[in-house]
Amino acid sequence: MRRLLLVGCLAGLFFAPATLSAQWSLGGQFSWGDELDFAFGGRVIWDWPFEPGAFTTGSFDLFFPEADVDYWEVNVNIGQPIPINSDSFKPYAGAGLNWAHISAGSTSDNKFGLNLLAGLRYMLPSVAPFGELRWELGGGKQFVITAGVMFSISS
Repeated sequence: MRRLLLVGCLAGLFFAPATLSAQWSLGGQFSWGDELDFAFGGRVIWDWPFEPGAFTTGSFDLFFPEADVDYWEVNVNIGQPIPINSDSFKPYAGAGLNWAHISAGSTSDNKFGLNLLAGLRYMLPSVAPFGELRWELGGGKQFVITAGVMFSISS
């Protein structure tokens, strides 16, 4: 039942209607981890008004490993733009924190670590498709490829 509720909430984020804003974005994402297969989740981005191009992102991924375990991750990262001559493509690099939770039967464990990431946002008027590569150093200890769509919202 918890999974169904979580899936519904995350699907709502992914298909949320967009309004224009420069500061906050919400969206959905699909991920693949080299240790835990496929995941989907949600993401929020706050574009910093005091440092053009820089942002903080928070994300949640619910993975579906082949084994009979529950696994999810929460990530909080800071991204810095990589300067290129384009108004539409916004490459970035960053780092942050990873919280990985795994449970099987009555046993569960939480691990914390660091992230290194690189990605690309394609800026359209009210949506921004993105792709990201994330290396987890500690915590989930995996390489993750993520793609999704962000929708601008009012602040």
